[in-house]
Amino acid sequence: MRRRDFRPAAFPSLWLGQHHLLANAPRKAWAWFLVSWALLSLLGGSVLIAMDLRHQQQHFDRVVFYMTRAVEARLKNAEMVLYGLEDIITSDPSVRDTQLRSYAQQAARRYNFIYSMGFQPHIAHYQRQAFERAVRGNLGPDFLIRDYQHDGSASWRRQAGWRRAPERESYIPFVMAEPALHQSARSAIGLDLLADAVVGPTVTRALRSTDIEVTPLLRLSDDQSAIAYIHALYSPSPPSDSPLMRPEESIGIVTLLVRTDALLDLRPEQRAWLNISLSRQEGASSLYDSTVYQRRATQPPRWLDTLLPALTQHEQIDTPYFPYELVASTQLRFNMVDRVSLFLAVLAAALPSYLILLIVAIRHNARLDRESADDSLFRTRENASVTLQAISDAVITIDNLRMVQYMNPAAERHLGLREEEAIDQPLGDVFMLRYEFARRAITDPFVECLDKQQVCELEENSYLLRPNGEKLLIEGSVSPLFDRGGGLIGAVLAFRDTAPLRRRMLEALETSETRLKQHEYELARVTRITSMGEMASGIAHEINQPLSAIMSYCQASLSLLEEDEPNLELIVQAIQSAVAQADRAGKIVRRLREFVAKKARQHTPVDVNHAISNVLALADYDLRQAEIAVDYHPGVHLPLVYADTIQLEQVVLNLVRNAIDAMHGQDHPGCLSVETSYSARRVCVKIGDNGPGIGDDKIDDVFAPFFSTKISGMGLGLTICQTIIESFGGHISAHNRSSGGAEFVVELPPLDTGQPPYTDTRE
Repeated sequence: MRRRDFRPAAFPSLWLGQHHLLANAPRKAWAWFLVSWALLSLLGGSVLIAMDLRHQQQHFDRVVFYMTRAVEARLKNAEMVLYGLEDIITSDPSVRDTQLRSYAQQAARRYNFIYSMGFQPHIAHYQRQAFERAVRGNLGPDFLIRDYQHDGSASWRRQAGWRRAPERESYIPFVMAEPALHQSARSAIGLDLLADAVVGPTVTRALRSTDIEVTPLLRLSDDQSAIAYIHALYSPSPPSDSPLMRPEESIGIVTLLVRTDALLDLRPEQRAWLNISLSRQEGASSLYDSTVYQRRATQPPRWLDTLLPALTQHEQIDTPYFPYELVASTQLRFNMVDRVSLFLAVLAAALPSYLILLIVAIRHNARLDRESADDSLFRTRENASVTLQAISDAVITIDNLRMVQYMNPAAERHLGLREEEAIDQPLGDVFMLRYEFARRAITDPFVECLDKQQVCELEENSYLLRPNGEKLLIEGSVSPLFDRGGGLIGAVLAFRDTAPLRRRMLEALETSETRLKQHEYELARVTRITSMGEMASGIAHEINQPLSAIMSYCQASLSLLEEDEPNLELIVQAIQSAVAQADRAGKIVRRLREFVAKKARQHTPVDVNHAISNVLALADYDLRQAEIAVDYHPGVHLPLVYADTIQLEQVVLNLVRNAIDAMHGQDHPGCLSVETSYSARRVCVKIGDNGPGIGDDKIDDVFAPFFSTKISGMGLGLTICQTIIESFGGHISAHNRSSGGAEFVVELPPLDTGQPPYTDTRE
């Protein structure tokens, strides 16, 4: 279809009609519009915010998970470096220092979290003086084994805290660090690690356990902190099984300093919103800092973000000797929601709100029109009653047994009887019809009218014999009277006195005919207004299916767009399907309005088989989803029918969808049967199913307005179908099939019968 068909200019009457509805909408309708728009916008925004918060939480969980694995990997690397260092230390002493220095520099370049490493010997008390003299050649003449008096912090930068170590059984002085320590941390050279308050307990555990032990946080400088890996070496190796004997067998310890800031290497975007720390696990105690590392988010949350919950996660480091856990937290934030999505949600909420506005406005206008129609109908009936009472023509109504049912005052005057005396009396006893100078046998006009069901004129020589013997020359006719279903229920006799007042009666007759034409016009107008109210109530029912399809396609498009690599071809197909459903909804609204508009129907010759093929193609997806087989038997050489293509397809589609709903949830496979044929000068369309059928107590009410066998049905679909088929001059009926299920039969007059095509007489 050409693109211009989708512009509002293509539907001027539709938009003008909506403008008229909105211009006359009450304040209540606008209030419903604003309230529903606000609620739907709030709901859509809440859904988007909830989805975004869930995305933030999932992203937070992934970041913490991979960060924990990264810390574990770095700790494993540090462990491997430590064991490599031990292999060098236990190798040839003549080349040990050179290999150790080269190995330490390579490890520090490869792993940025390694600060320094070295071997610290175990010195007995009798070896102290010789050891100090030997080390002074490398570390300076002032080298001594020293102690440090801590002031509550794990640092060694206060010069007043240093003093010469007293005499002890043994020492483990800190004498080796490769790569070399920073100038601010070199004051720790000579520290007796075994007796130090910070690292001493860790060294003691390492000597006794033979495992790798980790120290508390060590403050190396103002901007650097580290933790130390400590592992003892023994001679002989392996050491004794007794933990108390192992310190005596130790030849020293291997130390590896790991920078805590590099152990957790965060990207810049993670530093902006993530709070991270390494803290001692529950049950692990220390005299000093329980938190090894801590970093706060560089972008603090806004006050609005604090209304949302904060996320905190504790991750255990899967390393036996590492007594710390990773604690990560973040504040959920509003500013991460896509503003475009929020705008689209608000915009999407406007559509159902606008429909609610239209429905309320339509119902308001329908109520006003209904009140106007009731007033007009009352006036019309009152006028008809007054007319019958006031006209000079005599009117007598009889039933099929020719018993009098009604007489107007003129008939009472002509017959000389009151209406009460004539009611339920045989017409022959009340109305004694005679003929002057009859030369042939004359058929009783009442019998002829009831038999032929057509108007019969009274003979020109007819006269009424009154009870007093007076002859009254009359003229008139007998007309058959039908009920709503077309069944004969009686006849109406209208006659007048033609003797003295013939001329005046003729003038009165002309006036009466003019008045009757006016009544017919009013009745046609009432019918049109009533149909408009009926169709206005049916808009929500008929347009619900394309709107549901549009929503499903749009939701599918949004879901595809959220994927990392959206499938554009599927998105284009979904949007094209939504556009097609929108065009279909527009056509339905336009046809529903044209159904009651003051203009002739757009009836054209229609091929019934072609219309049904279009409907089956449209319902193919629903049939396949419901696993329903289609048994289609198109008739051959069917004559064309004179109808509106869109409305005819709408009727067939409604019947097909009703059949699909009827077969939903049954145990046996569903089967939709569709058959077209031509018989008895009628084009027939039969649509059946193998569902549960229609209850015998409900079969006669299926076409009644607001009657439905569905839980959520409005009861307007079949009523509208019946109205449409009857506007084509056809007939629709329903019955239960002997094999099970229900079947609807649509009968339409063919175009090639020699009769003029059916024309809708409504304006």
